[in-house]
Amino acid sequence: MNEKTEKLVVLVVDDEENIRLLLEKVLRSADIDVITVDNGHKALSFLHHNKVAVTIMDIRMPKIGGLDVLKKIREQDPDAIIIMLTAFATIKTAVEAMRLGAFDYLTKPFEIDELNASVNRALKVWKLMEENRSLRALISKKLPGNLLCSDNPQMQKIETMLKKIAKSDHTLMIYGETGTGKSMVAKAVHQYSSRKEGPFIWLNCAALPEHLIESELFGYEKGAFTGAAQQRKGQLEMADKGTLFLDELSILSPSAQGKLLLALQEGEFLRVGGSKPIKVDVRIIAASNQPLKAMVERGEFRADLFYRLNVINLELPPLRERHEDIIPLAQYFINRYSEKENPSLLGPEAARKLLSYHWPGNIRELENAVKQAVVLSGSERYISPEHFVFCEEPIKPAECSLLPGETLREALTRLERKIIRTVLSECNDQVTKAAERLGVSVRTIYRHL
Repeated sequence: MNEKTEKLVVLVVDDEENIRLLLEKVLRSADIDVITVDNGHKALSFLHHNKVAVTIMDIRMPKIGGLDVLKKIREQDPDAIIIMLTAFATIKTAVEAMRLGAFDYLTKPFEIDELNASVNRALKVWKLMEENRSLRALISKKLPGNLLCSDNPQMQKIETMLKKIAKSDHTLMIYGETGTGKSMVAKAVHQYSSRKEGPFIWLNCAALPEHLIESELFGYEKGAFTGAAQQRKGQLEMADKGTLFLDELSILSPSAQGKLLLALQEGEFLRVGGSKPIKVDVRIIAASNQPLKAMVERGEFRADLFYRLNVINLELPPLRERHEDIIPLAQYFINRYSEKENPSLLGPEAARKLLSYHWPGNIRELENAVKQAVVLSGSERYISPEHFVFCEEPIKPAECSLLPGETLREALTRLERKIIRTVLSECNDQVTKAAERLGVSVRTIYRHL
């Protein structure tokens, strides 16, 4: 048998010792654990207390016949997989065995290849049923009630750290891919801190053109530039006595980095066009999907600002490393975006599709995929695999190879550009719509084109 069958148990029930020994030898050679018993009563007793993948049983046995045992097993477990054996094959007994729920029917003496083929088919069915049971359990599972809504051990460890981190006023640096929940972590730290009554200001640096970031962050004085008709407070000033969350910090210009460093060191800053220092009491939480240390080494980020920010840092795992969270999150989003009184449920095949995808856009991409699936499923009770359309088309093997003289970074950029252009085309070149579908900012799309 070619199928890998670790940790599987097959029960052999036959009153002939030579048959039991033969079956045990053949099955153990395929790495299957085998239990043998010589009568139906022992088989029923064993099955009452133990779980098996497949039962192989003779029809004619003393005390209680195989067909009677088959009937009792199926009454206890309607999904039980049972292969019947007999040396007295008749059409009538074969039909009766199949009517009672036998999976297959072999005639003694049987060929070893015939036995292997039957057991292989049975094990495939058993594995599929086990997978479906696991998927149904996941589908019915609700999101945990903890702070980060996760059953993932790494996320639970992060949650434990968050409650300690929140008690301090130190700068926090959060790393993670786009869509992993960095903003949720930042909000959680604010809510657990002594600043929770103060403002929580969120500035997404990637969503702003570079020339506007400084004025948005620090504010500006009247007449500081064309269009500055009146004085305006910046996000840093509005976050006084609270928390300022700087998302995608790696985008900041060198000039903005210098001003932010001064604000962190001295607790004061200058508005654009201003000359009077403004004092603030703000906790800074920053996030980046790029490793700032590597950017410092490449000369793309100020080293002094990096060390000032990197007092405490956390790294959030991508969704593809949090398999236990994918289905509960998907069902949560289904319930959230369904307009029906009784929201649709994930079917096992749809759940299998979600688990097999690698989620480059992480939770944000999952949320968008579920929104679309809810719309496409309409009034159907179960959401099917075809209702889920993912952003990334399959990448051909040739595309995964490096071109002559190409670095890994250049290859990844090339693939990202191809995916973005494909999605843009599907969205009729509507950049905002494509950005939402990809789970990235509009600025990211422009940067790759």
